[in-house]
Amino acid sequence: MSVPSDLMTQIAEAPTLDAKHQLFAEFMEAEYNYVGVNYGLFIDTRSVETIRNNHLSKRAGLPDEWRDIYRRNRFAQDDFGMVMGAVSDRPILQSQFYRALDHDDIPRNFARVVRGVREFVSSGVVLPLEANGVRGILGLFRLSDDINKHDAQFERDRPAIQALANQLHRCSDWSDELVSQMGLSELNLKVLRLKAQGLRVKEILHEIKRDNPKTVDNHMRRVRKALGARNDMETIQRAAILGLLKEDHIPAQSVMRELPQTLALQ
Repeated sequence: MSVPSDLMTQIAEAPTLDAKHQLFAEFMEAEYNYVGVNYGLFIDTRSVETIRNNHLSKRAGLPDEWRDIYRRNRFAQDDFGMVMGAVSDRPILQSQFYRALDHDDIPRNFARVVRGVREFVSSGVVLPLEANGVRGILGLFRLSDDINKHDAQFERDRPAIQALANQLHRCSDWSDELVSQMGLSELNLKVLRLKAQGLRVKEILHEIKRDNPKTVDNHMRRVRKALGARNDMETIQRAAILGLLKEDHIPAQSVMRELPQTLALQ
C-alpha cells in the first residue's frame, strides 16, 4: 500500500497531540488491523533507569483489564519493549520478544512483563522513532492473529507504516503533555525561559517579582528533575528540543514543507 498523502497532511494539520494520535490509531486499525496503538516519547535515554523514569505515553485500543494489570504490577519499571525501543534503530517484532522469552534469554524482571503482554497481545511490532533530536517509540498490537501471518504482512507493509509513524513523530508537540505529566508550573517555565534568554539572577527576580535569589535555583531544580538533566545548560538544551522555550506550537506549515522528503520511502 502506498503512503496516503491526505493522511500525512491531516496528521500534520491536526491541532493537538491527541488528535494526531487518534487519526493515526484509527487508520492503523482500519487498514492494518492494529487494535492497540501506543505512542511514547523518551526525555532521557542514557540508561535503563532514565528510560524508565523519563518517558511520556499515549495509549489506545488495548483492554482496560490489561491497563489495570500494567499499572497494578508496575510493569512500566520493567517494560522490555519500551527499553529496547529506546535504544534500537530497527523495528522489533513481538515474535522476537516471545521467542526470547521461550528460550529464557530475557532477564527475569523483564520477562514478567513480556509474559503479561503475551496474555493479551498475539502479535505486533515496536517501532523506534527519532526526529528533531527526540527519541520516540510506537507499539502496534493485534489481540488475536497468527503471529507468522502478522510478521509476513508487516514486512510487506513496513515502508508505508514506517513513513506514517515518522510523520506522526515528526509533527507531534509533547510540550503540553510534558508540563502536565511532570507537574511543571507556569512560573517554572517562565524562569526557564528567562534563564534561556541569558538573564542574570537579579534580572530574573525582577521579571518574576521575587526577592530571594534561591527562588531561581529552586525553579530550575524543578525543571532539571522533570527533564532528567544534570545542569542548567543541559536543561535548556533539552527544553529547546522538547518545545518548552516557546509559547506556541510548531506551525503546521513548517511540517508540511518536509512532506516530500517523508513521502520518499527508502
